[in-house]
Amino acid sequence: MHPRYPPYPRYATGLFLSALFLLICALPPVCFAATRISAEGRVNTGWEYDDNVFESSSGKTSGGAVITSLFTTLEMLSPGALTVLNYNLGYKDHHRLGGGGSLVAGDVLVNRLSAVRRNRLAENWSVGYGGAMKLRNVFKKNPLNLLSEEGYIRGSGHVRATRFALAGGADLRLEYRFTVSDFQTFNTFDYVSHSPGFRLSRKLGRSGSLSAGYTFTRRAFERLINVSDGGDGLLRLDRRQRDNLHQLELGLSYTRGMLLNLSWALVRNDSNNYGFSYWNNRFTVLYANRLPGKLLLNAYLFFELKRYSDKTGRPLLVDIITEENDNNGAVIRLSRGLGRRLEASVTASFYRNESSIRELNFRKNVVSSALTMRF
Repeated sequence: MHPRYPPYPRYATGLFLSALFLLICALPPVCFAATRISAEGRVNTGWEYDDNVFESSSGKTSGGAVITSLFTTLEMLSPGALTVLNYNLGYKDHHRLGGGGSLVAGDVLVNRLSAVRRNRLAENWSVGYGGAMKLRNVFKKNPLNLLSEEGYIRGSGHVRATRFALAGGADLRLEYRFTVSDFQTFNTFDYVSHSPGFRLSRKLGRSGSLSAGYTFTRRAFERLINVSDGGDGLLRLDRRQRDNLHQLELGLSYTRGMLLNLSWALVRNDSNNYGFSYWNNRFTVLYANRLPGKLLLNAYLFFELKRYSDKTGRPLLVDIITEENDNNGAVIRLSRGLGRRLEASVTASFYRNESSIRELNFRKNVVSSALTMRF
């Protein structure tokens, strides 16, 4: 019989949300002291076609959806300080699925809220703190309880200090981040993490920059661990999973006449749970440029090479959020302004997901069009 553990992530989620609420409540006096307040927002509405709505490895189901999003930003500048509040609301309504029958896809509602404050302490020092929350709700869920339709709440808080103009013209950023993830159905994936880290960045001429950083993350999961029985089987122990994740990052940026960002990250995860330790290489390319006819091209390419350290006779589910599993793909967006406040865009996305569980591998292509109005 396993011990009954207290719902630590849910308790921590409540603490975090309370802290974020207090931070937001502190904004009125900040507004009163601000010398300049600016606000902007945009509304985005469009339609998308997805050829694999349920992210299946076989028997793919296609479908269309209407997407509506709201983005707002409030900036408050006061002597020696800047406070920024962001809010994003997004809704996806699946209105048609291929194949007919009783097959349904859940409608997704996402709320994101963040608040950040930065203070300039001295000529070469600044400090900042803030919090963020993401809440994902899925309505009319498929009765099969699919991973792609999992709802969750995630909160994070951070403290950051930056030292400018070190020897050689480099900047040093020190940061500590606290994160809570609380899933609606798959509660064994709930976790609390602590992440200290640093980043060095240096300009290369007028148009380039180079950065390097390291982050250590300690994750405490709700799930109990398994150990090898010496063969192909596993034994369950009455201990919770603890992961130590090390991440080394390198980045290169060029901004003359266009935008080009290249990044590489080497990740090592050491876990006391059998099957959860791995090495991972992540590569990303971000490109943006103006084209003839007042068109703007944005392209984002990403791919990963993950290798697990343990061998087991049965597959293990390591991550349940698609964007945190092995991902390979590209997102290409073409947009054009139709006036001062209106923009039209077309986006094509291609995903080739490779999971530690072969049954979770999938290919997915999404084409969408949208109109964006700024206010």
